[in-house]
Amino acid sequence: MAVHDKQKKYIHKALDVFRYEGLRLSLDEVADKMGVTKKTLYNHFQSKDVLLCQCVQSLMVDLRDDLHTIFSGGNTIGNLREAFAEIDRTFGHLSPIFFYDMKKMYPDYFCTEHTKGFGFFREDVLENLKKGIQEGLYRDNLDVDFISEYLTYATFSFYFNKLITTNHVAVNDFFRTTVEYNLLALVSDKGRQLL
Repeated sequence: MAVHDKQKKYIHKALDVFRYEGLRLSLDEVADKMGVTKKTLYNHFQSKDVLLCQCVQSLMVDLRDDLHTIFSGGNTIGNLREAFAEIDRTFGHLSPIFFYDMKKMYPDYFCTEHTKGFGFFREDVLENLKKGIQEGLYRDNLDVDFISEYLTYATFSFYFNKLITTNHVAVNDFFRTTVEYNLLALVSDKGRQLL
């Protein structure tokens, strides 16, 4: 289903509401916080669930596009660092309430989006590792399939688990800290000079 410009505007406004307020708001409350009427939202979205679904999809598409751009240029170590910094920026703007409500109220959707959404990140990391080995920046004996899966799923699973169990996570540099720690094990002697 194609999203029109007006819908995009409402999706971005609604996402701003959801990311700070969580998902327990009624459609009336969401509309009020957006500065529009409930009828206006119903003219563009069948329900709050449809609006939420489009908000999450928009967030993931924007993240995917940003990461693809990051991984397309520069050196592989810098790209990996910048990609994890972008993840920090994206998730640093989402409150723990957003994630908690997603998992509690929409567990199947949360799990599906988590798995599907970060599949593209795993692929980008895989290509980054392969390119880095060719550049001599990463060790040539890396199991790139394992490492790309580990970096993606272990990192995000740990982050989400900490966030939704209300344990302290330093959101603003969690991903950057994680990639810096892992880079120590990945880089070659040549790559170590870039650390």
